[in-house]
Amino acid sequence: MKILIIGDRHVGGYGLAAGQLSFVGHFIRQINKTGRTVSVEAYAHSTLTAVRTTLAQLPLERYDLIVMQAGKGCLDHPAGIGSLFINSSDNYTALSDDLILPKFLQPISVVKPQPVLEKVRERAQLLMLKSMALLGRFPRLATVSRELTSLLTVLRPHRHKVILLTPFPHSDSNQQWLRQQGKTLFMHSQVRQSFSVFDTDLIVRSREEYFLATQPGYLNAIGHELIGRALFDYYLAAPTIVAIHPIRRT
Repeated sequence: MKILIIGDRHVGGYGLAAGQLSFVGHFIRQINKTGRTVSVEAYAHSTLTAVRTTLAQLPLERYDLIVMQAGKGCLDHPAGIGSLFINSSDNYTALSDDLILPKFLQPISVVKPQPVLEKVRERAQLLMLKSMALLGRFPRLATVSRELTSLLTVLRPHRHKVILLTPFPHSDSNQQWLRQQGKTLFMHSQVRQSFSVFDTDLIVRSREEYFLATQPGYLNAIGHELIGRALFDYYLAAPTIVAIHPIRRT
């Protein structure tokens, strides 16, 4: 069984200690327990545009299963809230988190703000984001929507063996709100009618215990294991996955 997995740094278990498995590792481990021989080809990219470019160059017909994880929350990439001011990802496919935020979105001072001030700043940013969305001035959302549509066009001929993962949650309230906006694109009825969509938000919540202490945007070992195991269960039950040899439940 040949599997293609493409997503962001979570695919490789970014930030995990030696010996700890990413969600991919847990997913494959569960398949191996059924007696299947599995080979995995994995890619990590920064944006949906980069993912599409790679997929267009791969022989997708040769894979038995294709798993696509929405890179870095989809909407909040390459650099959190600042990405909302980017109209295209074409020039940012190689970036990770090094985009400079606008001054009014940067921390109040170099010194870490007091908890109360930090809460006020976060709530002000969230109010601004919601206001932008309400007024229809959310250019990044429209761009990501186009990027996703273009990406799914490449995958559509192989939709019977594709699982899409919604953007992973984030422990920060502002980033989580952004990822929820990205999630709505994946949960749209037109997408779900063609593809199997695994809602990761049902498995891992926006709470600190699921994320790395130093990198709150990335899952820790617990988060990875929960996602990997749940993905295996979803894979067994996914209604549109019809081209894969059946796995006997154990």
